[in-house]
Amino acid sequence: MRIVPITILITAMLVISPLAIADENEDIPTNAANTGVHDSLVAALAQAELVATLEGEGPFTVFAPTDQAFTDAGIDLDALDNEDGKATLTDILTYHVYVGSVASNEVTDGMTAKMYNGDDVTFTVTDGVVKVGDATVTTADVMASNGIIHVIDKVLMPPAEDANNEVDDTNDSTAKDTSECDVIIGIDSTPAAMGMAYDKTNVNIMVGDTVCWIWEDESMAHNVAQVDSATSTTRKSNGVYSGESETTVDFRYTFTEDETFYYVCEPHVDQDMRGVITVGIGTVETPDKSNDAPGFGLAITMSALLLGLMFNSRRQDME
Repeated sequence: MRIVPITILITAMLVISPLAIADENEDIPTNAANTGVHDSLVAALAQAELVATLEGEGPFTVFAPTDQAFTDAGIDLDALDNEDGKATLTDILTYHVYVGSVASNEVTDGMTAKMYNGDDVTFTVTDGVVKVGDATVTTADVMASNGIIHVIDKVLMPPAEDANNEVDDTNDSTAKDTSECDVIIGIDSTPAAMGMAYDKTNVNIMVGDTVCWIWEDESMAHNVAQVDSATSTTRKSNGVYSGESETTVDFRYTFTEDETFYYVCEPHVDQDMRGVITVGIGTVETPDKSNDAPGFGLAITMSALLLGLMFNSRRQDME
């Protein structure tokens, strides 16, 4: 049975290890750095510039290979210290990260889950032993302030891409027609965003332009909901709305007047997943005259009349 995405529930005996007494008030990288058996993982995260990401709010679930697992896998961080190596290392490390909080209460043999790098991982259960891919979970449910750590005894390697299975979309009749789209907005898949940001957050268009929000097979569900301002978190009544959040979305909207359009992803509004579109000259604010001095013009007129009366009175006195 294949379920994607899925809350991964791992049943495993919690064994004595440095992580078993981790500080649940500290984030995932801090806990990993303090175990004494995850130095290679911490160094790899730093080299791939993923530490700040995993220090974020989360929640995340990290399947953490030990130092021995890195040694057994033959991973040489020095050899990966270049642009191509960083891309490879990032792919490997994000294959160990699931976006969401994952507890170890139950597991079904054969379950699959989409990891942060976009690849699926399969879980097996044999005589109470839980495996993630070909790695065994040795310590489960280590709580951190922004997620959960499960220790594994091997480094997970992402599945190799099969060139024979690659599809040329140029002649695919099911490929999306985006010819009407003046702007296409998708999901930011960079490690820093962790799939919780739009890839374009500030867009300027002309009246009559069409904006298309399009993404497919994301690891998390997203939507588009109009809000009243840059800080609003509640969907605007009768506003533009793509519908319930989905992992695959194709939502298109044509703007017909000058306005400043604010929108959010409802499931991730707490992670500040939002955007703004300025249409034409944007929303023209009506000047607020409530603070103007009341009757200013009248006051000037009255002053002029009083001065005139005083002048005439003095002339009469002189005569």
